[in-house]
Amino acid sequence: MIETTIKDGSGSGKLAKVTSTGQLVTAPYAYDEIVTKTSAVDNTAVNFYKPKAGEQFVITAILLTADSNVVGSAITEVYEATAEDSTTVSKSILLVDLIKNQNRDVTGLNILVTEGRYLNIKADDSDVSAVITGYYVPRVE
Repeated sequence: MIETTIKDGSGSGKLAKVTSTGQLVTAPYAYDEIVTKTSAVDNTAVNFYKPKAGEQFVITAILLTADSNVVGSAITEVYEATAEDSTTVSKSILLVDLIKNQNRDVTGLNILVTEGRYLNIKADDSDVSAVITGYYVPRVE
């Protein structure tokens, strides 16, 4: 059995390992931040993450829930915006139509938010809750 170690080369001591069967074993880049919010007013921006200088946000999961008070359906959008309270979509990330008591869970993501953009949601019903998880990374060139 041959065990191989991959070093990052920068002298930080961070390692990745390759097992004898070819599996690459690594640790996550960073631990997820978790933000949970509910849309309080129809068609109003709800901000989840703000831009940080020199960094970009990576989305790892989006969990949406329409509660029992939703009338008909709730068109819900997760999007990038140029301002914290903007309902203008710079780039749409997820657009779904949720019915009463429906969940939409999208996990295993690796979506990079554009540098300098806010991550917002809006829904045309005030009874939608959202959880967005992810982490910040240094700006990607």
